[in-house]
Amino acid sequence: MSSHKKEAKHQEPKIEEQPSQEATQEELGDVVAEDLEALYQEIQQLTSERDEAKDQVLRTLADLQNYQRDFQNYRKRNQQEMALFRQMATEQFVTELLPVLDNFERTIAHIDSGATVESLVGGIKAVERQLRSALETQSVRRTESVGAPFDPELHEALGTQAGTEFPDDTVAIEIEPGYKMGDKVVRPARVKVAKGA
Repeated sequence: MSSHKKEAKHQEPKIEEQPSQEATQEELGDVVAEDLEALYQEIQQLTSERDEAKDQVLRTLADLQNYQRDFQNYRKRNQQEMALFRQMATEQFVTELLPVLDNFERTIAHIDSGATVESLVGGIKAVERQLRSALETQSVRRTESVGAPFDPELHEALGTQAGTEFPDDTVAIEIEPGYKMGDKVVRPARVKVAKGA
């Protein structure tokens, strides 16, 4: 019996069955299939995001073209309105000047008919007042220069004048008057500036 027990003790341990090569390949195939499915899902997501981004870019470009077209239309409309405004302003000014021209023509007709010098001088002065009034409706005013400090914004110096009652660097003589329209100088006064008083 003891020999029998020894035999039982010496039994070889059981070796676990190795998985078959087919089972390993099947598991590997499942892992690869899962990886491929994950990659496919990621590709689908990236493709979807790319398409959305492309659509957004196309919409943005279309919006930009619409804005550009709208801006061009606005600019054309604005230019047309400005041209119309200038034309209306010019027309209004011409309307203001026509009576002045009428009075000049009447004065010339009086000269031709032998009017007296006194009546002609009176008529010419009236026409001059009428012309100044027409200019003032357009905010055109004569600038005062004599005795004022020389200002290159308002004056154009044509020379200097010595021995005047005015201090140096002031306007001593106005050769041609200057005019402003509102705050803008439309013609500087042509002057002589006092030097060496």
